[in-house]
Amino acid sequence: MKNDLIERYIYAVTRRMDHRIRNDVQQELYSLVDDMLAERCGGLAPSEKDIRVVLTELGTPQELYARYSDDGEKCLIGQPYYGTWKLVTKIVLAAVGIGVTVSALLESFAGTQTWYESVLSWLAMLWSGGMQGIGVVTILFAVFSRKGVQLGEPYNLDNLPPVPKKRQQISRGDCIFAIAFCAVITVLLLAAPQYLIGYWGPDKVIALFDTQVLNRCWYLILIFAVADITRSTVRLLEGQYNRKTLIVTLAANAVAAAAAALWLTMPNLINGEFVIHVQEAMAGEEAFIRNIFMNFDRFLLVVILLALILDTVEAAVKTLKK
Repeated sequence: MKNDLIERYIYAVTRRMDHRIRNDVQQELYSLVDDMLAERCGGLAPSEKDIRVVLTELGTPQELYARYSDDGEKCLIGQPYYGTWKLVTKIVLAAVGIGVTVSALLESFAGTQTWYESVLSWLAMLWSGGMQGIGVVTILFAVFSRKGVQLGEPYNLDNLPPVPKKRQQISRGDCIFAIAFCAVITVLLLAAPQYLIGYWGPDKVIALFDTQVLNRCWYLILIFAVADITRSTVRLLEGQYNRKTLIVTLAANAVAAAAAALWLTMPNLINGEFVIHVQEAMAGEEAFIRNIFMNFDRFLLVVILLALILDTVEAAVKTLKK
């Protein structure tokens, strides 16, 4: 039986399930609801009251989610967050692995270590970065779980989330890519900033950032990353633009913008040797293009702020249209 309330209820149960079981659970729930309505109403068409009674007997969407999911309840992070915590942890660990491996390869190409020193360094960075990544994600989800942070409104049959239209849905793939990309860039900035190359020529390699200055503002980079991952994680949990995702987007983007502004306006952040090379190599170029490279930190800040503003506007527009 097709009914808006039934569809919204089943969507609320299955929206955070793994895609491998989501369709099967949806079909099973539709069949279960139909059987319960047929048993209750006999040959008569079920009324709105009958549907509400049946759905109430089934329990809350969270209870049904826990029943169909194989995620355990006896854990630091409870339902409905545990499944998404596992997904985000896998993404972050994979991204950390990529970032650390790229860093180790660059170190190896530089020829400053023997092969076994490079392997040991890679293993050490992999362990350290992996533990830090797991720690950040676990703390974030533990706060969600233990503080009872509601994703959406408290449950009752009158405020079940609507099944989102296509334009209001948030792509899981986009959220996963955003988390992974942020983790990779953060690892490179914190673990191997000397290999973020500004110039690579036949006779010399010049790092873009002054590593000593960059190392002094590590906490700003970490704050930026946590804000970005938090925004993408909540979107992954919600799956659609709504008031919750809008509030988190506003807060996370504001924190990210402040951290980026403090980080990218630090004096002498760009490697002085790189600036000198740009002055010499681009002496005949347009002043505008030369200034972009000579003030790359300011240019990068403008790009980041513009991206955060556009992201905030998009979230606001799609939420208000809803």
